[in-house]
Amino acid sequence: MFCAVSFWRRVFDVTYRRARAAEGAGDYRRAASLYAEADLPEDAANALLFHATRVRTLDERLAAYQDALRWLPDDHPRRAEVEGRMGSAVLEDAQQRGARSAEERGRLEDAARRLERAGRPSDAATAFELLGRAEDVARCLQDAGDVERLEKLLERTHEEESRERRLRRLVQDYELGMEVGARLEARAALRDAVALAPDDAALADLLRRLEDRLPAPGTLGLVVDGARVSFVGRLPAAIGRDADVVVRGASVSRRHTEIGLRGGRLVVRDLDSRNGTLVRGLPIARELELSGATEIGLGDDVQVLVTPATPTSCLLEVRSGLDRGLRGVVGEGDLRIPALPFRVSFASGHATLAADPGVSLTLGTQPCALPVVLLSEDRLSLGAHTLEVC
Repeated sequence: MFCAVSFWRRVFDVTYRRARAAEGAGDYRRAASLYAEADLPEDAANALLFHATRVRTLDERLAAYQDALRWLPDDHPRRAEVEGRMGSAVLEDAQQRGARSAEERGRLEDAARRLERAGRPSDAATAFELLGRAEDVARCLQDAGDVERLEKLLERTHEEESRERRLRRLVQDYELGMEVGARLEARAALRDAVALAPDDAALADLLRRLEDRLPAPGTLGLVVDGARVSFVGRLPAAIGRDADVVVRGASVSRRHTEIGLRGGRLVVRDLDSRNGTLVRGLPIARELELSGATEIGLGDDVQVLVTPATPTSCLLEVRSGLDRGLRGVVGEGDLRIPALPFRVSFASGHATLAADPGVSLTLGTQPCALPVVLLSEDRLSLGAHTLEVC
């Protein structure tokens, strides 16, 4: 490293000679200290700048640059060069590894400011871009006269603003749909929002929780005025401990009995149950056509009254056993239970409840004029009745 010092200093100044020796040995920090001791601050700064090119970590490099600045007077022309080197070092690191933590982002912002002071507005714009600071990016690009990048920034900013507006509309559509019972529309809006912002964990969690609350397609369990009611939107439908209509009992198999249609008539079919399906006290061999209200036995301790309701549906009432009092309706189309002022359908695959004409329907605290797609834990009021989705 060349330094403009007098011949006599090179010959007689011991501290200077020791600094040169330290430099030659590669000990640049010690050389910088000795140059400073010899009242040669610019040589001290130069040694530290050379040291910065040799160290491995960013922290070591920044420390060397910071010490170099300490030896340069405030009005020294090389301060801008050092500021630029510091900014470049941080910017290069952020471009490789990102700047996610508050500390990393703070350091990158400081680097952007240093690059501006060093007269490097284009690099400063790149740093501010990593921070998502569009206004600062635009200012720096204007200072740099970089029209092409500025136009691309404005175009990208417009696209991002449009995306944010669409995202807000989708979230509002979701919130409104949830409030008034249009849950499938709410789910569609939320799916679109997640597709638009795939890295938004909060939106993904909202979608997961909504889908977890949708009852299994074709089935619905309600508690109406404290009593259990079951709806199944298909025939045939199985009855048992783990079936479409859940009925428990010591003699009941997992899938015990099936109610179906044959030639437009209701039939009951035993599903190879352990204790048999009984009609009028006698076990049926395979399948039996029902005529009018018929009480069937699931083994010996559970009795279920099956009553045709429409050509494609029937009512169920558990007369004995653990689930005594359970009512249900199975079949196709609109399903309803006498004396209850609503109907349930599964046209969309998911349970939709509609109030009878003249009956007010409230979901939570929100009056609803249209049918409600139900979710688990929903609480509704229909006239004098209260409902909760199981």
